[in-house]
Amino acid sequence: MSITIGTRVMGLPAGTGRMALLAAAAAAGVLGFAVGGGDGRAGSDLLVLMRFMAVVKAAMASGAVALVAWRMGAPIGQGMATAYVAATAIMMIGPGLIWDMQHVASGAMAVHGGLSLVLVLGWLDRAGWNGVLRGAVAQRRERLAR
Repeated sequence: MSITIGTRVMGLPAGTGRMALLAAAAAAGVLGFAVGGGDGRAGSDLLVLMRFMAVVKAAMASGAVALVAWRMGAPIGQGMATAYVAATAIMMIGPGLIWDMQHVASGAMAVHGGLSLVLVLGWLDRAGWNGVLRGAVAQRRERLAR
């Protein structure tokens, strides 16, 4: 079974997959900061370094969310969509866990594990990515032909 995110399928409103992705990513990010919350008792230089790393990892996770949201613009199976949402949510938890240095190892595992999972899912979903890229190229050619 395939879901086209931009249309109504199975009685779901348009954009349900993308909304689920964004909601899960936002909730996971907030959860990461809530769980990792503390007073940052480490030395100030180390704390600054770790917070910078958390910001970089948050940018990586946000990029992965944007890429997966773009992928969901084409037909995608419900299982694959669920796996993408779970992988990006796992990534979004990490920066909050790293921020106050109480769960640095768990945060790093979440970010890198989620990123690895997104990459494996992308490799398994090659036909879907090829379809998305073909559609983007076709739209670009159409715009240039006008």
